[in-house]
Amino acid sequence: MTKKNIIVSTHDSLAPIFGGGALRTLKAAVELKHRGHNVIIIAPTDKIGELRGIKTHWLHSPKKQRSAILSSLKFNIRLLRKFLQFIFQTDLFFIHNTIAALFIPFLKFIFPIKFVLDITDIHAEYLPIAKRTLFEKLMTPILLKLEYFIINSADLIIVESNAMKNLLISKKISAAKINVVYDGAELDEIPNNKTEDYFFNIIHLGAVDKQHGVDIIVKAIPEVIKKIENARFYFVGGGRELNNIKKLADTLNISKYCVFTDYLECNKARDYLRRCSIGIIPRRKNLPNDIVTTLKIFEYWASRTAVIATRLQAISEISKEEEDIIFFESDNYIELSQKIIYLLQNPEKLKKIAANGYNKVQQFNWANIIKQIADYTEKV
Repeated sequence: MTKKNIIVSTHDSLAPIFGGGALRTLKAAVELKHRGHNVIIIAPTDKIGELRGIKTHWLHSPKKQRSAILSSLKFNIRLLRKFLQFIFQTDLFFIHNTIAALFIPFLKFIFPIKFVLDITDIHAEYLPIAKRTLFEKLMTPILLKLEYFIINSADLIIVESNAMKNLLISKKISAAKINVVYDGAELDEIPNNKTEDYFFNIIHLGAVDKQHGVDIIVKAIPEVIKKIENARFYFVGGGRELNNIKKLADTLNISKYCVFTDYLECNKARDYLRRCSIGIIPRRKNLPNDIVTTLKIFEYWASRTAVIATRLQAISEISKEEEDIIFFESDNYIELSQKIIYLLQNPEKLKKIAANGYNKVQQFNWANIIKQIADYTEKV
């Protein structure tokens, strides 16, 4: 295999790691380096100059607080400056998600480089369901076309579900260059032993943005408390909707049953899994949510936490109802509350769902997943 000079990049923070995209990207970089390729990382790293033995050129991640579009544009301008420093010594760009790939199609037009795009979200598809400024509303159709243009420009595309692959094919992107590699879990890193008082605790692990539907959990809490007063709900993660979620909890007078943490580094967030018996994935059913599995399901399974989730297409690909997951219909907080109550009142069923999930996640070990990603990348 010819050794290549590879730039690895993402908009997610690699140090500290926030979210599955960062974890997936860093692991891919390490595997490519292990195989003898000359790898450098250009990504948000909190000023850290080296990660896992790989030279890192850091920059600030997009904040997305006022305008996700303008924030992403500024990030890409800073990223382009970094790319251009190394462009003449680069054979291949390995980019996670299109937010870090805005200028890659144009660089490909000028320079003899290859482009591997690893996708776990199609970001422009979230814009129609997000809170938008007038500018963002006007830009949405353009950004949708731009994102699919960037995706189509890649020499190789890696996606995280068959649902996502089918969507890309429907957008006239060649199936021949699309490969499905699911997300996974760090089975040796995620604690699967529970605290003594874990059973009546329920968790939402991860970001709290509009697309995550966390308000559905909050609306379900009053119904759960009517039946099970000692239930407690952990919201482990931050995001643009966190303050609104807290306000909703106050309005419903259920804040005393809730624990909110804001953003936490990956391992600190995972430690909360030891305290909980049920993990919720409440994303609403819409196109961008339907095509992703979310890292949550793998981490819930790996921690022996029973999963209750919206019935979404990509999640349905990898799970089996009443065996390793319990589904509820999108936006139906009453049904969600009933499913939570059902499991808490039937501990043997809860433990069976959790145990089957733990068995299922053994198929999604990062070690095997990253080897697949590296194998595909080396063929480009």
